[in-house]
Amino acid sequence: MISAHFRDTVTLSRSVVTGNKTTYATVGDAFACHIQPDTKAYATGEMARTQKAFKLFSTADVRIGDRLLDQNGAKYEVYGSVQYRFRGKTHYEAQLRGV
Repeated sequence: MISAHFRDTVTLSRSVVTGNKTTYATVGDAFACHIQPDTKAYATGEMARTQKAFKLFSTADVRIGDRLLDQNGAKYEVYGSVQYRFRGKTHYEAQLRGV
């Protein structure tokens, strides 16, 4: 099982729009996953900030725009997510950027 390789724990927050304000609310409990660097080099991100890209493997539903907080306090934002199904099992691969 893929979940046997999960060594990280993250808390997921999803955006909630109220009037003209967007806030993030925690969704569900913390879940196990695996986060690894996608590239060795830093890339130029929003507003010319340098940031690293990461890849997440998980069995929990992860969507574009979600924010993640791992057990070490690192923050990530999801900018890509793909769901895979194989032999009745489902897992997600998501592209993350450091926030």
